Amino acid sequence: MNRIAQGLTLVLLGAAALTATVPTNLYLNWVKPGFQPFLIAGGLVMLVLGVVVIVAELRGEAREAEEEHDHAHAEADATAGDLGAYGDGHGGHGHDHSRAPRVAWLLLLPVFAVFVVAPPALGSYTVQNSASESSGPPPEDRRSGRFDDGLEESGPNEVVAMDIRQFVMRAWVDEDRLLAGRTVELTGFAVPAAEGEGWYLARLQLACCAADAVVNKVLITGVPAPETDTWWTVQGTWVEPEGELFDVNEHRLSVIDMEEVTDPPDPYE
Repeated sequence: MNRIAQGLTLVLLGAAALTATVPTNLYLNWVKPGFQPFLIAGGLVMLVLGVVVIVAELRGEAREAEEEHDHAHAEADATAGDLGAYGDGHGGHGHDHSRAPRVAWLLLLPVFAVFVVAPPALGSYTVQNSASESSGPPPEDRRSGRFDDGLEESGPNEVVAMDIRQFVMRAWVDEDRLLAGRTVELTGFAVPAAEGEGWYLARLQLACCAADAVVNKVLITGVPAPETDTWWTVQGTWVEPEGELFDVNEHRLSVIDMEEVTDPPDPYE
């Protein structure tokens, strides 16, 4: 690939980064909101560098063409003997005219694909194939009695809106079982249960980007499973398990009401 193609690749990658962050929120499909300034800065740098590379290469080719033109005029004025000594007139020319094969331009196709088919946010496929990374009880040395779900501050008959992350953490860690009998509201996407019993309301939690996503999910039974990857807001009560909370494989929610979400929020928690 010649330098113009390299510069064009940088321009397209920079434009893709800026398109996903400035006029749209596509970047939220892959990273957390806090990365937006870095993506914008990186996109601008790649865009500027690409333009610099292309301009420099075009100027170099123009200068090269001018030198060849002058050289051709000098040959035309030379004597026949001098022409024989020069051979084909390019033996002493110090410029490199080598070019990469045209097939190298195919390397630009993945860059164009970013504009045509933007990768979607992670969804049910990730949940079903990430059993080893699913949410679970935290290690003993990281368990804490402090929660950020607002349950204790709310009134006894109040519906408490929680992240699924907050719900499963409270269900696994709170030895006082303050969730018992309380109505909570969770929002997530539907995922079929592998064993065929019920379905999961799930959400993915990010530390920085989609590559390190951790699954948070709640098992729902007693109501028909909705279409996979559709988003729902579910109100219900925690199904209090018998025995130690820490030994429970997955927590359940008894549904009181559910409503489809037509405009899903940020796909990650």
